[in-house]
Amino acid sequence: MKTSWKILASIAVVAAGAGLLVYSSLADAQPYQMVDKLMASPSKFEGKTMRIHGYVEPGSIHEQIVDQQTMRTFVLQNDGKRILVRNEGPKPDTFRDEAEVVAKGRLTLENGQYVFHASELMAKCPSKYEGAPSGNKNGPLFK
Repeated sequence: MKTSWKILASIAVVAAGAGLLVYSSLADAQPYQMVDKLMASPSKFEGKTMRIHGYVEPGSIHEQIVDQQTMRTFVLQNDGKRILVRNEGPKPDTFRDEAEVVAKGRLTLENGQYVFHASELMAKCPSKYEGAPSGNKNGPLFK
């Protein structure tokens, strides 16, 4: 009888741990949308914390210093759909025109226009990660 209680208690502890793990991972889950998909039905994401993915429209980056804080606006676009993004604070080193960007924040409606307020920016520049020609005349080190 004592052994069956130990087995049941062990199963209950494992089940509770698994349940807590699933609950905590779902609590941190955030919607992730490409700009074109987001702008197809933005009202369903309004006010929610989420991540959006797109490309910085050339010439759209505007920065200014306000109270010793860098404020920036820019347009993220993908497949002809666009959204204005506001962000303050530091920016990634690779943030520039045409950079691929994932922004974390909230979507709001301001004066009839959707604006994404980004609290975090992640950017990459595709050319930075492409292979560069090597100066090695003997060919590759590994085959």
